[in-house]
Amino acid sequence: MRTIGLLTLKDLMRGMAHPAGIAINLSIPLVLAAMMAMVFRGGGGDVATPTMHIIVVDEDQGFLSTIVKGASQNAELAEHISVTQAATREEGLVALKEEDATAMLVFPAGFGDSLLKGERVTLHLVKNPAHRIMPIVAEQGAGVLALYLSAARRGLGDEASHILNLTEGVGWGDAVKVAATITVLYGRVQSSTDLLFPPLITIDDGQDQDAQESEGGFDFIGWMYPGMIVMGLLFAATTQMRDLLEEGRTGTLRRLLASPAGPGTILIAKILSVGTVVGIAHVFFLVVGRLVFGVSWGSIGATVVVSLVVILSVTGFGAMIFAVARTPRQGDALGGILIMLMSLLGGAFVPMEILPGWLQGVAKGTLNYWAHGALRTLGAGGGLAEVAPALAGLAAVGGAFLAVGAVLLKRRHVGGVA
Repeated sequence: MRTIGLLTLKDLMRGMAHPAGIAINLSIPLVLAAMMAMVFRGGGGDVATPTMHIIVVDEDQGFLSTIVKGASQNAELAEHISVTQAATREEGLVALKEEDATAMLVFPAGFGDSLLKGERVTLHLVKNPAHRIMPIVAEQGAGVLALYLSAARRGLGDEASHILNLTEGVGWGDAVKVAATITVLYGRVQSSTDLLFPPLITIDDGQDQDAQESEGGFDFIGWMYPGMIVMGLLFAATTQMRDLLEEGRTGTLRRLLASPAGPGTILIAKILSVGTVVGIAHVFFLVVGRLVFGVSWGSIGATVVVSLVVILSVTGFGAMIFAVARTPRQGDALGGILIMLMSLLGGAFVPMEILPGWLQGVAKGTLNYWAHGALRTLGAGGGLAEVAPALAGLAAVGGAFLAVGAVLLKRRHVGGVA
């Protein structure tokens, strides 16, 4: 045990010697969360909201209408949002009045093409003056859509045309180009501030924005922040675990293997050091969420249990990535791509309910889906009973990552098999 403790301390001290990398990765989710908080001014706790009826006029007939229609057909999301299609604005205004809808959202002609060209475009939102609270919620929802589309378009950059071809089923045969595109897009995520501001899309609701006041409604920050936590922890784990390959490159690992400490001891110490860093980062995120964003984490017992499983699962993911990667750079690229894909599928950026059914099935195989669900349940005041289903899924996925990562690490790196 003393040897494991000394080796773990050695790894922690190596990490502390170069804290910039992990600090940057931890700051990304906090910056994103802060921007969301500034836009939506936090949340109002566990507030039940009635169904919001939206009339959608799709003059563009592009890929965005598919997302909207897919969201309206989802059974879970339909409990909160009801979408009705209208062919023209005139027809939409009639439906807005006759069906007593919350608001009418218009995608103008040429919206998709203009957005992909990087031009400033406008979503039109017409709120029902007969309603008071729900039109404000609809405006916030349109703001989320505008913000995400703006950030996504800035992130795509010159790859926008290639992404458009992929959505149309063209170009998937060129695996090298697809992988290169994903790698480039991951690098741009680091510039999150530039991605989000200033927005390319604005909302025209026909009212003076200075006179508008948002109150009540959906707690967007409480829903979004757990996803940011998981993404930040995954980046922290991969940043810390890459030190194993650095030690192999510099010869430190070879000298350790020549010492009385066996490969198993070295591996346990490495996993413990990574888990310690992830644990510290996790506690930091929880405290910031409570003090800065007003997110409550439920009972202490449930929070401790969920936190331990999250930490072990995230550490296992980092171990698996750098057990497969042969160089630190390769591990960074592979880990970054998988983290962003899992975050997207796991509901960190958009509600998973708007994704196609088959993608929702794939999402359940990701660590983010279960970790996000467990933390979000805690944030809503749930205890062990409520969080148990998500916790079981997280333990299964995270346990598989940790087992595979430990076996491969011992075999390829610590065990001496290249």
